[in-house]
Amino acid sequence: MASNSNLVAFIIGAGAHIGSAVASTLHDKGYRVALGSRSLPAAEQRKPEYLYVQLDAAKRGAIETAFDTVVDKLGPVNVVVYNAATVAAPPTPADVLSLPVDSYYDAANLGIGAFIAAQKALPSFKNEIHRNHPKAFITTGNLLPFTQYSKSEWFTLGIQKALETRFISTAVEHYKADDIRFYFATLVSNDGGIPPYSDFLKGAPTYAEVYWKLINNKEQTNWDHRFTLEGESFPHSTN
Repeated sequence: MASNSNLVAFIIGAGAHIGSAVASTLHDKGYRVALGSRSLPAAEQRKPEYLYVQLDAAKRGAIETAFDTVVDKLGPVNVVVYNAATVAAPPTPADVLSLPVDSYYDAANLGIGAFIAAQKALPSFKNEIHRNHPKAFITTGNLLPFTQYSKSEWFTLGIQKALETRFISTAVEHYKADDIRFYFATLVSNDGGIPPYSDFLKGAPTYAEVYWKLINNKEQTNWDHRFTLEGESFPHSTN
């Protein structure tokens, strides 16, 4: 870690797309960045400016141990990006109950992982070193939790995100006094719907730009933050 900054970010589910773009932006802005993922890149592919931490976000102990490692090596964290997600389609698409129970549990555990990560981050957020620093917990979202029905191939992803929205919307109210921001950030189409997959594929720089703005908001805005590929906030109300 070349930077001596006290600004520390931990990205959980740090893959080659959103995680990589957000990490690059945070590093360029002076953050020391830890990247947590289930599969780490080969040693020769790792960048010296990042701390790489192996973790399975579906396992409580793995998240807790990873946080301890990051704090020990980089210091208290003031930004967490929870980008972990998985999709497991039922083997018989027309029969959602053909989904193995273990797949349902894994999906729920990934959603619960956001709670565990925030719980581990809270002492860092409240650390005196970050008194005047931004403090933010951002979950990469989608629109699935906002409708009761989802197609069977997206059912497990919806489970994860529904748990995350329930937690994020509650945490916003509980930690206002501590000046900690919580967001569920979702890329949408220009009409507010589910964007085409092509938008997602080219959207990593937009995620990085939007997350940087959310981190540095002077006050909490709508926790259900929706944005277009151009990085513009999409106006809406959350029930």
